[in-house]
Amino acid sequence: MVVKGEIRVSNSKVKGSKLIDKWVFAGSMLALLIMSLPIIFFPEKSQSVFSFLNNFVITNLGSSYLWYGLFCTGFCLWIAFGRYGKIKLGEEDEKPEFSTFSWAAMLFCCGVGAGVVYWGIIEWVYYYTAPPLGIEVGTWQAAEIAASYGIFHWGPIAWAIYSVTACAIGYLLFVRKSAVLKASEACRGVLGNKVDGPIGRVLDVFFIFGIVGAVATSLGLGSPLISAAIGYVFNIEVTPKIDVMVLVSITLLFGVSAYSGLKKGIKVLSDLNAIIAILLVVFVFLVGNTRFMLDMTTTSLGYVATNMLRMATWLDPAGKSMFPQYWTVFYWAWWGGYAPFLGMFIAKISRGRTIKQMITGSLLFGSLGCIIFFGVLGNYGLSLQLDGTMDVVASLSEIGAPQTIVAILATLPFGKLIVAIVGVLCIIFAATSYDSASYIIAANTQKHLEDGEPVRWLRLLWAFSLALIPMGFILLKAPLRTLQTATLVLSIPVAFIVIASAFSFIKMVKEDIASGKLNQKIVLNSFPEIERQASENNGVEIIAAKTEAQ
Repeated sequence: MVVKGEIRVSNSKVKGSKLIDKWVFAGSMLALLIMSLPIIFFPEKSQSVFSFLNNFVITNLGSSYLWYGLFCTGFCLWIAFGRYGKIKLGEEDEKPEFSTFSWAAMLFCCGVGAGVVYWGIIEWVYYYTAPPLGIEVGTWQAAEIAASYGIFHWGPIAWAIYSVTACAIGYLLFVRKSAVLKASEACRGVLGNKVDGPIGRVLDVFFIFGIVGAVATSLGLGSPLISAAIGYVFNIEVTPKIDVMVLVSITLLFGVSAYSGLKKGIKVLSDLNAIIAILLVVFVFLVGNTRFMLDMTTTSLGYVATNMLRMATWLDPAGKSMFPQYWTVFYWAWWGGYAPFLGMFIAKISRGRTIKQMITGSLLFGSLGCIIFFGVLGNYGLSLQLDGTMDVVASLSEIGAPQTIVAILATLPFGKLIVAIVGVLCIIFAATSYDSASYIIAANTQKHLEDGEPVRWLRLLWAFSLALIPMGFILLKAPLRTLQTATLVLSIPVAFIVIASAFSFIKMVKEDIASGKLNQKIVLNSFPEIERQASENNGVEIIAAKTEAQ
């Protein structure tokens, strides 16, 4: 019995090694080392290069990123509320794999990471001190627009950018029953069998490059905040050594979670994180200036709703404030870097739901979670500034963002406990976001999935590899602009993958309609082509199917 068990393990290892796409794996790992090692060993020169690239990208590609955001939003709305939205990801009678709460929790937690805590509390300060549209600093107009822009940047357009790739991947996995979970596979409808060759491997490497840039930015921001929380709670000085130790700890946690898989690791952490986050915002909402938070959030929602198109297309070419370049363009690039990976993850957890449910759920739950965070935590800090309780603006200038966030939280009742809870929340947020990243990267470096999951040791390897660039940023003590540049540059090739996946999805559906493969009853009345072909083949079957569907 023991010998047989050992043989099975050995065979499994051999099988797992044969599953690895060696070209994509080697290319991705080489790209990761080429990017991370210079940052670590040549920090000053690296920062100079990043500065040059940042100026080039935001000057020349700003309008392209804004059109990219509009395209993704329009595509998702068209698909969700058109006939394609009725396509079910799975069998006709298949129920959703996860409960609505767990599904929404994984969507939100993996989609935002620790960044929502960081920016949710402090982002308004940057807009308040340098407001857009020629608004005077320190006025009530500056306060209102400061509370509104964060909700805009983390709202529906962001989640639409995520959802585009989810359509193609979800269709491939659960309708066409593909065993491949790769970025190149999402483009098969457009590129055909070319995705099996060098073109496909290049796309997969670019996809991983984009994830690395987005993850580097998030971890590079989240780790110092966690360190600041630890320093405040235990009354110790925060040093780069502490930052690195925090980063290693986070990596260990999301490595274990990624190794455990979707149901045992990511789902459990996401559920826990959602519960902690809900309790936190409810507590702050009740003990803070409740009326101000409610009124300002309502005002912000109204401002965004009436000005969304202008905000989504404004580049200030005459005023040259560079506000939209440094913020809106950066955010669209950041979401764009995450887009294929989050799209794959959203698709992977949406089995048993329709395309419409997947898209609208992503836009609704994702945006709602961000609105709550910015509306409660952000407006709590803004209220401190406006009523004179704390000079948040001066604090940000003097001690930096992480320490200022901790100082804001410390003004709450049971301040030290709240800071500790937020530190834990950030750690779990980071884990739920980046274990999903390592999970998807591992799948992307395999030829196909084994038993529906990427190989475990590969998930663990990528979990630790993702920490290399953030570690370089911490040692570099990189300013916010440097982190933004990494995201901007690495997201450029990824945008082409997202756009290609959109057209690929439509083409695949049309091909399956023409061949008669798409015959789900749920879409029967939405596709006359299917009905016509089915009636020609077997009129009795089509009448029976329509009667049963009704």
